[in-house]
Amino acid sequence: MVFSSIRRLRRPLIVIAIMSPALLFVLGCDNGTTPTSGGNGTDTTGFPFRADDFSPAESCQPCHPQHYAEWSGSMHAYALKDPVFAAIRKVGQSAYINALDGACTQCHSPIGKRSGDIKWGPFTLSELSPVSQEGIGCDLCHTVTAISSLSNAGIEFAPSDTKYGGIKDPVDNPFHESAEHPLYKTSEYCGACHDFVTDGGFELETTFREWRSAGFAQTGKECADCHMPAYTGPAAVGGPERTVHRHTFVGVDLALIDFPNRTQQLALVTEMLRSALTMNVAAPATATAGNPYNLQVQLTNDRTGHSVPSGVPFNRQMWLSIVVRDGAQNVVYTSGQLDANDDLMDEYSEFPERDPDLFNAQATMLRADGTPTGNTWEAADLINPAIAPGETRTVDYSFTVPASAVDPLTVEVTLRFRSFPPYLLRGLGLDSLLPVPIIDMAGDTLTVTVQP
Repeated sequence: MVFSSIRRLRRPLIVIAIMSPALLFVLGCDNGTTPTSGGNGTDTTGFPFRADDFSPAESCQPCHPQHYAEWSGSMHAYALKDPVFAAIRKVGQSAYINALDGACTQCHSPIGKRSGDIKWGPFTLSELSPVSQEGIGCDLCHTVTAISSLSNAGIEFAPSDTKYGGIKDPVDNPFHESAEHPLYKTSEYCGACHDFVTDGGFELETTFREWRSAGFAQTGKECADCHMPAYTGPAAVGGPERTVHRHTFVGVDLALIDFPNRTQQLALVTEMLRSALTMNVAAPATATAGNPYNLQVQLTNDRTGHSVPSGVPFNRQMWLSIVVRDGAQNVVYTSGQLDANDDLMDEYSEFPERDPDLFNAQATMLRADGTPTGNTWEAADLINPAIAPGETRTVDYSFTVPASAVDPLTVEVTLRFRSFPPYLLRGLGLDSLLPVPIIDMAGDTLTVTVQP
């Protein structure tokens, strides 16, 4: 049995869930301007920008090949090409007759949203301008001039010949003006898009708030220190050696389709997750056949600047796998194993067997009346078992050692992660994207002597 301070409750099957911080179908959460024509019309009257006010990323590639190559395989470039996003958006349109479009596209393609290039209602990528298709592209990020709110894509941008960044002394070039902007060295620049507040004022996604209230903000470490690591090199072809930053924007999400740099992306995500927490396993060195045996797993968030998991914790699965075998390789005890569909053996499993001792840090959204929901637009509360910065979470396990157990016992403990569960993809008709990659964050193996 597992003894934990985490409140456990039965969650309903999620019909619509979220993969990345911007996939939010919350009615009324549209910060931008809506088209005067409504519906699927093409009238862009009243929009603050035109899509052709911005340059496509390919125009940056000749001078910035390294940054372009890194960005092209990032989740920023994936934002509007993500098939999970497209499937969820389609379901949301059916439920709310297109009224949720602004909440989705305001983060997945700010240029497409604020230019009117993305119509309300169905659209295909091929009908959009190149910069809208890019999702979060070069010219969008490097024309941001202010933050209007630290949530819900509260960025202000000013497309022009001037491109902003964090370099103090940019080199003149014949292609565009360059200017240092202090905003680009702050975590607020990231927080504007990586927190989400519902129309009812509920903070549903809180990565920036976690950083600011209890995370690395206390030490002066910014978001970019981890997610845009610094290295020495030129910012542009022929430029001087200086401190520049990776544009991989590494997090925990992975592309599930044929996409640039997938192998490198998996390696970067794996490295980040394996440096996220410290795991310690405490257990007696001896066990008595026929008697209970107790072991304890401690997970300490001592290396991450925000909670783990973060972003959309109602989709993230971070769980403990425990396998105990005796000296004859007989399985004595397990928890955290997968069923035939690769789902955890909880209420979402299509099979009857349940794992009563399962530790899974996946959060649960609640309606205003306290009932669980899988719909973000209904969320009024969140039961979130994520491990906060500096927190140690203790999970206790107890099982009876069989009287016939052969000495010794081998106890294998693994902390595992995936960005969202397989049942979500099956529910969206995206079976072709399975299996979802699983990354082992930490592991330990103990040998226990069995006494008669």
